[in-house]
Amino acid sequence: MPQFTCGQLLELAGDSIRGGPHSDVDACVDYTHLEIDSRKVDAQSVFFALPGVTSNGWDYLDKVASLGCRLAVVPAGLNLHHDTLELIFVVDPAKLLVATLNSFFGRMPQHMVAVTGTNGKSSICYYMAQLAQSVGLSSGLVGTFGIGPLDNLSEATQTTPDILSLHLLLMGMAEKGIDFVAFEASSHALDQGRIEGVPFQTAVFSNLSRDHLDYHGDMQSYALAKQRLFTFPSVERSVFCLDDAYASFMATAASNSNCCFYSTQNPTAGFYVKELFLDSVGCHFVLCHPDGEEKIFLPLLGRFNVQNALAALASLWGVVNDKRQLIDGLSVLKGAPGRMDKIDKPNSPLVVVDFAHTADALTVALQALKEHTTGKLICVFGCGGDRDRGKRSLMMSAALGNSDFVWLTSDNPRTESINQIFSDILLGVPNDDGLFHFEPDRRVAIREAISSAGKGDVILIAGKGHEKYQDIQGIKYHFDDKEEALKALESYVN
Repeated sequence: MPQFTCGQLLELAGDSIRGGPHSDVDACVDYTHLEIDSRKVDAQSVFFALPGVTSNGWDYLDKVASLGCRLAVVPAGLNLHHDTLELIFVVDPAKLLVATLNSFFGRMPQHMVAVTGTNGKSSICYYMAQLAQSVGLSSGLVGTFGIGPLDNLSEATQTTPDILSLHLLLMGMAEKGIDFVAFEASSHALDQGRIEGVPFQTAVFSNLSRDHLDYHGDMQSYALAKQRLFTFPSVERSVFCLDDAYASFMATAASNSNCCFYSTQNPTAGFYVKELFLDSVGCHFVLCHPDGEEKIFLPLLGRFNVQNALAALASLWGVVNDKRQLIDGLSVLKGAPGRMDKIDKPNSPLVVVDFAHTADALTVALQALKEHTTGKLICVFGCGGDRDRGKRSLMMSAALGNSDFVWLTSDNPRTESINQIFSDILLGVPNDDGLFHFEPDRRVAIREAISSAGKGDVILIAGKGHEKYQDIQGIKYHFDDKEEALKALESYVN
């Protein structure tokens, strides 16, 4: 167990300390752990009072003191005092928290890459971890698919843990021998400072489209939150998708790093593909990279997965010396869970499960599947409750505009009325039963979509992907799109 004194803490704080009514703390007292959760403190912990979304750490100083805690680090400039707690006033408590962790609690993995963007983060990280593993680096993930070693992921309750849990988690991964970590940097985590101080060497931008405006308010604020990743002082290399309109905006923040670009459209990019064609088993193309070009087979569906694989390759290019081995890893990549996940049975329609839950992602997924479809393209989707209502009609437009028929159903209604969600989805849509069918029961919608399809048809079940539940009125019921599709295919007759 680490042990440090209050004096060592004060030394780390240095010039960031500001005077306060209790600045004359006892420098010789020993402590063993740090806390940001007021419910978990004890006499051996230092409490760091950080700002929060709905409340702030310094709102709980009385609670902290009642549990035996003796020392708290609080932001300077606040008129705070306490009768029993010693308070250290610093400019940035989170910065001191990170410095203390790095000094006394362990080390970070040798190579860490953070990926931000609206779509593709999870897949890019998953492919990146596989490529790293293929060249001999023990790799891990922190994101939607789970947390921990690639071959032994634990379920993630949220994409990014709080700042303290995250640092301890990464240090634990390093202690287990993990050399490389691929990390999803969500806009929420960036905006809330949950990844401050994590020493990412490489930062990646995939794309930006409408999402999370219920939180950020507008696209400019959303983009600024994403851009923050490229200002991290530890970032030495930044990777951008040149095909996205926001690439140049993101790149303006990367003045302290080397920048490289990838593209499936623009030959000026450092990583580019040409002569791309798709068949029933994957994608074939010529890869152009800084050292030359060569023919590649990628065993994944969709042009956007070519883009995601390019991002993964470009991110590792500066880390891996054996470029031949790195490139060879592309041909054995496994599809990410719930991302263009094929369910293919003989004499049945092809069913694909995908996490697409924005208009842009739905459009990309459907357009990708058109190139693999000889019959009709059918879309099953819904929209989540208690989230951005403005994107719902946009998703319906994307579904109608890029498929032959739509089965409109529920997703995760959460605490919102299903009727309200459907009303928002159908806003401005012509009342034409020939374009879509409304079935609120997702299980029934999947079954009916498959049973009514022809053998040459392709059915996209969108929105939930890897999730194995439906969230209805605060209760998570087991529900797996892939399981339901398999059941329907078992009884398929055409």
